[in-house]
Amino acid sequence: MTKPQTPNARAVHTLFQQERAAELKQRKSKKQQPKPTPEANLGQSVSNQGSGLGMTAESDFGKLGQSETASLEVVVPSARPARPGSEAAADHTTETQPPLDAYWGSFGSPVARAIARSPQSTIEVIIGNDDRVPISPATAYPWRSICSLLITASDGTSWIGTGWLAAPRLLLTAGHCVYMHNQGGWASQIEVIPGRNGSDRPYGSCIATSYRSTLGWINNRDRNFDYAAILLPETARYGDQLGWFGYTVKSDDELKALTTNLSGYPGDKPSGTQWFHSHQLMDVDERVLTYDTDTAGGQSGAPVWIRTQDGNRYGVGIHTNGDLAGNSATRINQEVYNNIASWVAEVP
Repeated sequence: MTKPQTPNARAVHTLFQQERAAELKQRKSKKQQPKPTPEANLGQSVSNQGSGLGMTAESDFGKLGQSETASLEVVVPSARPARPGSEAAADHTTETQPPLDAYWGSFGSPVARAIARSPQSTIEVIIGNDDRVPISPATAYPWRSICSLLITASDGTSWIGTGWLAAPRLLLTAGHCVYMHNQGGWASQIEVIPGRNGSDRPYGSCIATSYRSTLGWINNRDRNFDYAAILLPETARYGDQLGWFGYTVKSDDELKALTTNLSGYPGDKPSGTQWFHSHQLMDVDERVLTYDTDTAGGQSGAPVWIRTQDGNRYGVGIHTNGDLAGNSATRINQEVYNNIASWVAEVP
């Protein structure tokens, strides 16, 4: 009996491109069909528990204070940096393969998921050379305010993602990290691990079960509304100690001139390690930011932020997915800003 062969990298890439093309065709088709939720209501907040502000929410360094070790970030304003050739990365292996990015809990066929689990796969998406830089340890601000997410779906399956503190008890992330359409809906629980560095959990972890998202994501699976919040328990006020990101609304012209930073917990690197990259935005539209910053599955929900001259950090987007034509984030526009501010108010 002939042993089945593992698909080679070219076959994996071809199958993945076919899956993405089919998904794109389906998305375009859906745009021509009536939406189950009125367009005007898609951005409305939704809770898994039933139940005109300023343009900028300020960041905070927390009790641990500001650190000068975060020199990797680009400080605005900045011209577009040249994309350097990547240096050879250390050869890391893990004993067991980590869970998939929560993206696959709402998108992709069983074939696509099998492809994503293949050792030959690099699904989300390194554009050109892999220029990501490891953050180790992740105990300086802002890295400690970025959290590894271990997600347990409603059906008991396990997934990974990234979130970032926007208040003492509120984490922002992708909508598909808290609500997975193909896995039973709202996650049953999410373990939140700030500043994680592999097996090292310098600030411990907590279990969260309270989430917020939008009707556009919950009802329509619409990527334009793919963002969410995780409300932390009263006993886990991580932001008081670690600090948090601010968030801000910027005009199209302002965003097009900015170089943004992105850091999170990719599944293609050693489990639980944080990786960073920075690049200028490629495209800006009303609800989505597109960039050629390198990302991989597991970084869904990561902050896309700017750093000002005074050392403050402000999120302008929430990373959602990758594509060879450009990785992308939900843009923090005025509607998104208002939802975030209302969620922050729930956990003072």
